[in-house]
Amino acid sequence: MRPRYHYAPAANWLSDPNGLVWHDGEWHMFYQYNPFGEEWGHMSWGHSVSHDLTQWQELPVALAEADNTMIFSGSAVIDHANTAGFGRGVMIAIYTGARTDRPRQAQCIAASADRGRTFTKYAGNPVLDRQMADFRDPSVFWHEPTRQWIMAVVLSDENRALIYSSPDLIIWTERSEVPTGGAEGHLWECPYLVELPVEGTGETRWLFKVDVFSGAPGSGALYRVGTFDGTRFVPETPWQLADHGNEFYAAIGWQNPRDNAGRPAWLGWMGNHHVQKHLPLQGWRGAMSLPRRMGLRRAVGGYNLVQTIEPTCRALFGTPEHIILGDGCHPLPAAALLLVDTQNDWMFTLFDDAGRSLRCTLKAATLSVTRTDPVTRELDLTRTMPITGDGPAEVWLDSGSIEVFADRGAACLTLQHRLAGEAWALRGTGEMQVAYPRAKA
Repeated sequence: MRPRYHYAPAANWLSDPNGLVWHDGEWHMFYQYNPFGEEWGHMSWGHSVSHDLTQWQELPVALAEADNTMIFSGSAVIDHANTAGFGRGVMIAIYTGARTDRPRQAQCIAASADRGRTFTKYAGNPVLDRQMADFRDPSVFWHEPTRQWIMAVVLSDENRALIYSSPDLIIWTERSEVPTGGAEGHLWECPYLVELPVEGTGETRWLFKVDVFSGAPGSGALYRVGTFDGTRFVPETPWQLADHGNEFYAAIGWQNPRDNAGRPAWLGWMGNHHVQKHLPLQGWRGAMSLPRRMGLRRAVGGYNLVQTIEPTCRALFGTPEHIILGDGCHPLPAAALLLVDTQNDWMFTLFDDAGRSLRCTLKAATLSVTRTDPVTRELDLTRTMPITGDGPAEVWLDSGSIEVFADRGAACLTLQHRLAGEAWALRGTGEMQVAYPRAKA
């Protein structure tokens, strides 16, 4: 079944979000896409736009594999001052060109004067080439205090991230290296450097996030918080986990516009390369998380990332109903929002007719989700996260996914699932509020 309120392509493979940018009233979401099938390969940039971060319109492929070069992950920016010489207000994609005829990855650019519908690749590509096999995923933004473009990019196989600057998106100068500081796992991908507001203060800090392909906890999305002066990122915290589930990967964000609290939005791919290969063919593969507003909260020893669901997504659901779980089963539609108290222990299980199940448990200040799939045993998994009980837990259920938010957004857990059918059975103990999707007009 296709998701009811998460983005998925009409057909073929989807993975990392790329080039998230807002322009002329449209939120643009590019993403890793295979135009020829639902397995990984022929990487190009798919494209979708939205006016509210909730309803998305899929558009034709924006940047296609060509000349023995796949289009790997990257960024998009609006060049308001015409620094690159392609025209004022032109959209410029900055991406990794990954050669298919030899092991080489380098950074390239392409320009669009028609709101991202078509791009022209720069004749002088690549604009940044270290003659390496694993050098990818540029995260680029305009740094107003120093009046320059900034790029964070990874030397993947070396678990290193570098910071470059440029006056024009074409000539790049290496400025510094992000401190590794004992990050777990191997093979860095999809860095993201962004300035975030600190709750309850007028202060900001910078967050540096990187995804670790294997050996890191949770989804592999690790972050540190610190300061950035246009040249160097100086961490003030150890590495922390952005999502305790296994399927929130390659997350990046829209630098602007921000909400009234100064928070940008981001989203991630609800998948990973270790799991996707075990999913059955169904014509399409891969979905995005819901967009989340990002902020920071002071904590003992530093700062925590706080993620809250975009308000327009909440507006998709009606008024919550009160349910008391006990003997027997309650039917639950395949899309629902559950609000569950975190001051008392509880447990509930969702299951379908094929024996697949999702069990959610709160016990001893630990929230856990167990995915059981007798049809595809490779999906069996349990993930846990400690919580403080600060506010209710939100459980966003959809066909194919579960996203759990606790501690007012400071604890998040995202997983795929394969529960089948238009409705599932709900059994457990405790009480909850349940909201269902509103009927479409």
